[in-house]
Amino acid sequence: MARIAVLLTDRCHPKQCQGECQAYCPPVRMGQECIVWGEGGQPIISETLCIGCGICVHKCPFTAIKILNTPEAAEEDMVHRYGLNSFRLYRLPIPRPQGVVGILGPNGIGKSTALRVVSGTEKPNLGRYDAPPSWEEIIRKYRGTELQAHFLKLSKGEVRSVIKPQYVDTLAQREGVTVGKFVSEGGGDAGKALEDTGLRPREGVELSELSGGELQMAALARTLATPADLYLLDEPSNYLDIVHRLQVARLIRSLGERASVVVVEHDLALLDYLADQAHLVYGEEAAFGVVTRPMPMRTAINTYLAGYLQDENVRFRTEPILFTTHPPRGTAHRVARVTFGALEKAYPRFHLTVTGGALHKAEIVGIVGPNATGKTTFVKMLAGVEPPTQGTPPSGVTVGYKPQYLRATGDWTLKERVDALVAAGGFDGDLFQKELVPTLRLNGVLEVPLTDLSGGELQLAAIALCLGRPATLYLLDEPSAYLDSDQRMNVARLVKRLVERQGSTALVADHDVYFLDLVADSLMTFHAEDAQKSRGKGEGPFSMREGMNLLLKEIQVTFRRDEESHRPRINKEGSVLDREQRSKGEYYYEGS
Repeated sequence: MARIAVLLTDRCHPKQCQGECQAYCPPVRMGQECIVWGEGGQPIISETLCIGCGICVHKCPFTAIKILNTPEAAEEDMVHRYGLNSFRLYRLPIPRPQGVVGILGPNGIGKSTALRVVSGTEKPNLGRYDAPPSWEEIIRKYRGTELQAHFLKLSKGEVRSVIKPQYVDTLAQREGVTVGKFVSEGGGDAGKALEDTGLRPREGVELSELSGGELQMAALARTLATPADLYLLDEPSNYLDIVHRLQVARLIRSLGERASVVVVEHDLALLDYLADQAHLVYGEEAAFGVVTRPMPMRTAINTYLAGYLQDENVRFRTEPILFTTHPPRGTAHRVARVTFGALEKAYPRFHLTVTGGALHKAEIVGIVGPNATGKTTFVKMLAGVEPPTQGTPPSGVTVGYKPQYLRATGDWTLKERVDALVAAGGFDGDLFQKELVPTLRLNGVLEVPLTDLSGGELQLAAIALCLGRPATLYLLDEPSAYLDSDQRMNVARLVKRLVERQGSTALVADHDVYFLDLVADSLMTFHAEDAQKSRGKGEGPFSMREGMNLLLKEIQVTFRRDEESHRPRINKEGSVLDREQRSKGEYYYEGS
């Protein structure tokens, strides 16, 4: 059993505390130097002397310490360690000569680190951060494994690799750089890359003027235009709608036919479709990550959902994630909770029309469709943020609203924001503390200024602030953005549980099919009425089956149900199941 002591340096503020970690440490009280003060004024924790009592963890006012017992993380498997009391990575994914390898796991447990090591950007130190090994030692360490040949080539500079970065929004900071110039910097066939990603019409536009989805496609185009032996793609679906996600998946599969590709992705349906096999990564956020052996894609995702690695006898999730089919709901006892008439919104270059409908008690309605078809505009009209040009939004309805784009301002912490809302009335402080905080794992960020939160942390905070308000109607616009697969599943189950218990209703706009399949009872579909996307139309709610069939028929892709986990899976184009379902008009799962 290995004991790991981790200090989250960005949360540790020694000038603002009383040194509780050292003052209450039992070994320190017995005269041992288990916790001492480093040169920077922050504590250094001895993993050898630590008895694992966890007192320092609970006494630290900033939740900056983690003490973990990790029997599954063998020290001889350590690949990289950033420093004393810092994150460490165990084992690595194995690139194939050709084909697509997926990496699946929560945020903050080393997936991006693994990509940097495999690409040669980060030289593995085998845990010896104070005395890094030579390439000869690294190659000897992996003698007899597939990684030996890979590291040998890396040491000789014989592997050309390129990484598509995770955070593409930083590209917008490159002022004066057009899409065409940026893609051509890859050094390869920029014209083909622009054509493949649909960016040819935007070739002369500057990066600073692109939307998030266009920045993602530009980053992918630059990657495709770079001649390489190894392509590493970090979260290529961020900001993309379902249409562009499928387009990207096809491009990546095509790339895998001629090169080695490794993909980190949280959209499970997309990863299942584009990758041949996958490595799972489990561990503790900001503390350690363990990469599993490769397994077939279907097995990898089903194992991930089950939360148990049989070969390693490791359980990394307390409860399995279960999918169910969606038979039509009976109408006899359905009670309309919110009704709305036809709504229209006219802009200079876009006109949206939404047919009237009814949202029922304890019902969650998913909103699906490509980007720029009016989904967010419709949500804003119901939230009272955007007045309709024609029609009247429902009156007498209390709304909890989480917008699509989040921006933290001021010096508020999440706790201060919640306390202010509770004091003003209209916010359930008990629900927040007893259910939202533990389910969304917000304990560690309650005292952190909202402006300092990561994209995923800010998303979870915004979801909590929305759901903590007692409401008739909850409106959540793209709640899965920035969240890893685990967090998406937790949010889906949380929303469903709260809506059913409170008898309220919810509208959820999102592009992740797994997330919608878990959370939604019915669907509204949005589509463009002309090729220029100057007119959008929203219809429904429909049953899940009818709504998904309408959407998938438009984008020409079919889904089936996995026999073991019942999760939705994308059929390969032209496969027997794909042809059968198309002939029957069953674009969503057949036989439900």
